[in-house]
Amino acid sequence: MPEILVPENVRDKVLRELYRQVDALDWEEIPLRVRTTYYTRWVEDHAIGGSLADYMTAEGMRVWLKDVPLKEYARAVENFGPYSRYVAKFLTPPSDFIPSLLGAEWSVQARSIGEKPMHCVATNGSIERYVCWGRARNFRDLTWAALNEAVDSVQRPMVIVYVSDEIPINPKRAARFRSIAEHCGIDLDFTRRHWNTAPTVVL
Repeated sequence: MPEILVPENVRDKVLRELYRQVDALDWEEIPLRVRTTYYTRWVEDHAIGGSLADYMTAEGMRVWLKDVPLKEYARAVENFGPYSRYVAKFLTPPSDFIPSLLGAEWSVQARSIGEKPMHCVATNGSIERYVCWGRARNFRDLTWAALNEAVDSVQRPMVIVYVSDEIPINPKRAARFRSIAEHCGIDLDFTRRHWNTAPTVVL
């Protein structure tokens, strides 16, 4: 969806207020069916919908909220992309969780971080591996990305499934994921990521 045609100062004010409210939630863990109530709330919010009322209809606002800023939010909290400047908190970067899973000798190769899904090249100085990460609901996309990489790589790619709240991944679901990963010839691990209030990596 194209960006809305509003003055830049109005757009920035709306985005900062929207992300301020979204930052107070664990948005990515909220079920899709529940998110609809928040779209309605934000359309009716004076600082968000009220500021956009001169530029689009209520339905247009819902579509824009869903397809632009909230679609970008998952990347923004990775400190990735132009919308990252609107969020006040960031998930711990791969430079934190990759060494803890692969070993202290492993690090993220400079400028290798990308998206769709979030991924990077990890190296221990002599070996390079493709690593991608996401939430449990994105496991299918993560697996497909890793399989595509595996076709052209001599090293097994790695998928990391993470959570950012206190609810662990269901053990049966985790076991199923492990079986699928093993069948596909890719490595899989799980981690819990925390929130930082300031950027910790420059992309």
